[in-house]
Amino acid sequence: MNGLKWFVAVTLVAGLTAGTLSARERGGKKKSAQEPEVSQFDTMVKELKLSDPQQAQLKEKMKACEDALAAWNQANADKVKAAEEAGKKAKESKDAADRKQAGAMNKELQAARAAATADAAAAVMAILTPEQKAALEGLQLYKTVITRYRAVDLTEDQQAKIKAACIAAAAELAASEGDEKAAKKAKGSVNDKLKWAIEVVILTPEQRQALPQRGARKKPGQ
Repeated sequence: MNGLKWFVAVTLVAGLTAGTLSARERGGKKKSAQEPEVSQFDTMVKELKLSDPQQAQLKEKMKACEDALAAWNQANADKVKAAEEAGKKAKESKDAADRKQAGAMNKELQAARAAATADAAAAVMAILTPEQKAALEGLQLYKTVITRYRAVDLTEDQQAKIKAACIAAAAELAASEGDEKAAKKAKGSVNDKLKWAIEVVILTPEQRQALPQRGARKKPGQ
C-alpha cells in the first residue's frame, strides 16, 4: 500500500474508531457545544470539496470501511483487550518497558486495522480527482506540521493559511513522484520553503520568539 492509500486507511479507521469511543465514553450524554463533533465524512466533504455524486460514493465506501472494521474488531477482540490492558498498565506503572510493549502492540493493531480496510481505502482513492488527492496528501502533511507549533497560540486564520501552504507543498512533491532522486531533492527544498513560509510569513514576531530556537530561519535558496 503506498503512502497516500495508507494515510487514507489509517484516517478512516481513526475517524470511525474515534466516533465509536466517543459515543461509548459519553454514555449517551449530550455533546458539549464547545466541542462539536465533526465526522470523518463531513471533514472529507469540506476539505476535498466533493461533488454530490462523490459524496454518495463516499458514504457507500465509508460504510464498507465501517463494516470491515466492525468485523475485524469482533475477530480480534482478545488482541484489542490485551492492548488496552497493556496501555493501562503502562500509564499506571510509567515503566519504559511497559510503554515500549504497549506502543508496539498499538502499532501492530493500527497496521492490522489499516490492512483490513485497505480495499475501502483504495475505493475512496478511486473517486478522487488528482487535485483532491493532492489536497488529501496536504492534509496528511498538515497534521504532521501543525504539531511543531503546539507551543504557539495559532489563530484560525493562521491555521487555514498553514493548511493551504501544506496542500500546495504536497502538490509540488507529487509532481516529482516516480523519480526517486528528484523526489528526495524536492522534499528537502519544499520542506525548507514550507518552514520559511510558516515561521517568517504566517507567524507573528511574538510567536516566532516563542518557538524553540533552532537556528536562523533563512529564506529558501539563500
